[in-house]
Amino acid sequence: MQRAFDRARQLLEETRGDRRTRTNEGFQTTERGLPRLGSPFDIPLTQNISSYLGSINPFAGPIDPKTESVWLFDTTAYRPIHPYPHSQQPWQAEFRAAFFKKGTGRDVSKVVADIADKVGLKRGEGDVRERGEKTIAERLQPFVDVVAPARWVEVKLPDGKVRKLGPGGRSATCQHTVALGSQHRDGEIARVDAVKEEVTPHGPMEVGFAEPEGWMVIS
Repeated sequence: MQRAFDRARQLLEETRGDRRTRTNEGFQTTERGLPRLGSPFDIPLTQNISSYLGSINPFAGPIDPKTESVWLFDTTAYRPIHPYPHSQQPWQAEFRAAFFKKGTGRDVSKVVADIADKVGLKRGEGDVRERGEKTIAERLQPFVDVVAPARWVEVKLPDGKVRKLGPGGRSATCQHTVALGSQHRDGEIARVDAVKEEVTPHGPMEVGFAEPEGWMVIS
């Protein structure tokens, strides 16, 4: 059921350009040949249904360090330009986080090997193949772990203030526009840690500060 729902959502969100690219590059042929990963929504029925409620979910709560983890995604801070008198405003950035159940990922060794073959990493190439498979496994992990909807996490901003991210919605992800003040410099890199650092096995979020001249953000 979830697979059908995801496919329907993909079709609804797909643009004409997306469809043309997928057709021209043979996306569907490659996708049909990939091994099945199972559903990330292997969670109790009440959590599955209530996950549609998003930020108003009555079951929302803080992330549990013993059973759950969160990915904090790196981001770029920018300074909006006021429409009049065109002055730069304080820094702000889009903070994104994804919540997962610990230890729920399936054995992905066969899937990793299959993808490595498809992208041209030849067997017997030693370190090249090994490093490639390690990178593929890291990128694949979020797609095999069971998601943890309705969770939030507290993080420490560069100025020392604490900010709550979440709760996550149906996909167990959240996104917030966070104000970061005016004290930072162009080119600066700051880190944002979870208050409970043990919930972020992949490390803190890194925030890069970029003045508006000469930059384009592709998301």
